[in-house]
Amino acid sequence: MPTEYEKLPKTGYTKDTPKRFQLNAGALLENLTWVKDLEGASGKWSGDLIGATSGGSSISLVNTFRQAEIDGVFTAVVGGDSIESSEGKFEVNMIEWTANNLKRALLADVKTSDGTEYPEGYEVITTRREVKSTDYIENLAYVGTITGSNNPIIIIMHHAFPTGGLEFEPKDKQEGIYKLVFEARASADNANDTSLPVTILFPNATDGVSGFAAQGKKIDGGPTEVQPVKEDTK
Repeated sequence: MPTEYEKLPKTGYTKDTPKRFQLNAGALLENLTWVKDLEGASGKWSGDLIGATSGGSSISLVNTFRQAEIDGVFTAVVGGDSIESSEGKFEVNMIEWTANNLKRALLADVKTSDGTEYPEGYEVITTRREVKSTDYIENLAYVGTITGSNNPIIIIMHHAFPTGGLEFEPKDKQEGIYKLVFEARASADNANDTSLPVTILFPNATDGVSGFAAQGKKIDGGPTEVQPVKEDTK
């Protein structure tokens, strides 16, 4: 007969573990919006892909904590923790080059050349020393795969602001990769809310549910556009 010690688990693996893996690099979309169907309970997503990545992305959602310093107390105490600050950051390794992404990385302005100062056929990107309201993205969303559900995991960073600048190393026999860095910002209308402006949609473990279908196409050399999601009829 097994002893009580032998009954203790030796691994965290269960029969449900294979349903809870996060797979592959996923995709980043800006201004992701869910529009509910007024005639029923269904709806559809819309948004814009920021482009193809290489080497994946990095997502960091971190709270910094503080313990009150009290004379005579020499170890951290339960109940003494408070959140000092919160940070949400996406770092994206881009392989797809667009004028909009370069504009975004540099907080720059962009206009189409009329052939006067520069030849036609170019987008002219010029830097500036001020931040405009248009530099903030309504939201930036990571869309990834969880093995146990046909619905994706979606991490939405609200009021994403690009902070990383532009750096890349051109090399022979290699595509140029540049990094875009975005940080979450609180809404100016809700600055008293000190919580991290990030929303995570974690899918239920169900079968046969409709997934997020991103069928993209290029429009005039700009970012890839995501078409509205079609409901899965299976």
